Amino acid sequence: MDDSGVADAFYTLLSIAIVLVAAIAVSGVVLSSTVKQGKDVGDRISSFGDTVMKKGLYGFYYAVDAGRSDFSSADPNDIVLRKLVYERADTVISFNKSSAPKAMPVTNGAVIWSGYLNIPADGDYVLELCGSGRIWLWLDGKQLEYGFFSGANPSTTFTLHLTKGFKPLKIKFAYQSLNAANCNLSWQHDGHMDPVNTFVR
Repeated sequence: MDDSGVADAFYTLLSIAIVLVAAIAVSGVVLSSTVKQGKDVGDRISSFGDTVMKKGLYGFYYAVDAGRSDFSSADPNDIVLRKLVYERADTVISFNKSSAPKAMPVTNGAVIWSGYLNIPADGDYVLELCGSGRIWLWLDGKQLEYGFFSGANPSTTFTLHLTKGFKPLKIKFAYQSLNAANCNLSWQHDGHMDPVNTFVR
């Protein structure tokens, strides 16, 4: 091999070595960042008393792709979201025509609420989900409720034994007519039903 070939081989090996070193360095940064993000989430929850977390749920408001959606299905994935039209923080889940953002479509809309439900103490909690439309509820990673709510079937009540702390919560609500749409989540307090208001995000 002549000097030119030796030089080419040397620079090829050097380039490979540089790429490997860079890849190892990037992997280390990604791993460090992932660990830090996990720690940051834990810190946010544990330091709620220091106002790190904020009251209310994230509310994401959508127009639905009616042509690709099946409003008769019990599968939440059959409601196909077309476009995000608005987002805000909601301290309670109490949706109807008057409380809806102006950007919400008159027909075929949806809302996804996401955050945490702060359970003040261990115990049995009576919750009520009511409205008009399709509603799915997940709590602590499990789908608990699905319902097609209407005038003939306006609500469902269920009892859960919950432990103190922050429970991940998500609700997906879909409607075909904004004029008739509503969605509410309440729980029993002092013998009567009140809107759940211990959400954080």
